[in-house]
Amino acid sequence: MKKALQQPSFSPRIITLLYHRVDTSETDPWGICVSIKQFEEQIQFLKNNYHVISSGDLIKQVLNHNIIEESICITFDDGYADNYTHAKPILDKYNCPATFFISTFFIGSTIPFWWEDLEIILLHSIKIPGKLLLKIDGKNHSYTFNESKLTENQLLQHANWKWYEYPPTDRCKMFLKIWEQLRVLLIDAIEIIIEVLRKWAGSVNTGNSRLPMNDNQVSELSTNPLFTIAMHTHTHPDLKEKEITFQLNEILSCKKTLDAKYSVDSNCLAYPFGQYDYN
Repeated sequence: MKKALQQPSFSPRIITLLYHRVDTSETDPWGICVSIKQFEEQIQFLKNNYHVISSGDLIKQVLNHNIIEESICITFDDGYADNYTHAKPILDKYNCPATFFISTFFIGSTIPFWWEDLEIILLHSIKIPGKLLLKIDGKNHSYTFNESKLTENQLLQHANWKWYEYPPTDRCKMFLKIWEQLRVLLIDAIEIIIEVLRKWAGSVNTGNSRLPMNDNQVSELSTNPLFTIAMHTHTHPDLKEKEITFQLNEILSCKKTLDAKYSVDSNCLAYPFGQYDYN
């Protein structure tokens, strides 16, 4: 982190740090999980060396063309429960502001986000059938797994693998391929396919470490003056190249839910998957 933050800049800037999960994880292909120990070390470093500001202060500085040097804004995407259980106590301890971008559809869900479920099913299941037939967006797809039983070597490969590296196993290859196909679908279609995958893989222990926050957790964050609750759309779709009416509905549904349930009038949006267009 120190090396990345100390890159030279020739104009005033505010650095925004994007977190997702604060926990330990058997696999982390997207590189979105930081351990509790690492997170506290990072927050302590930031508080000692930078001016940590809220997203509201960031907007004010930009609009007023008055960028305060060494400013940093801490954000979290999606709304994982570990943001509340693991990140919040550390942020409170160091009096550190942060913004939580919430996808409101998932609040209180008793199953993980769909991309987490996909990872668990394909990369964690001890044994899966050697072949998978799946219908996605009206098209039939066939996938073959040369080694259907998860070996210790495969488990180690999965633990060390990141998405930008060459997939070391058939499971990793299929995980990326199916994720890419699901990413552009609507949530109803995605949930049907994930359920098909669960049944295909048999009993899958999804655990509790990848769940979204519940209603009480979001509510408590929303009343803490250190924290800002903001929009991450309602169902976390890829908005790029979607119809403008769909985009607006996703954003407004999120905004209205945050306002109605938590009295949060958000004017700040983080795009799911970082995907956007100029409609």
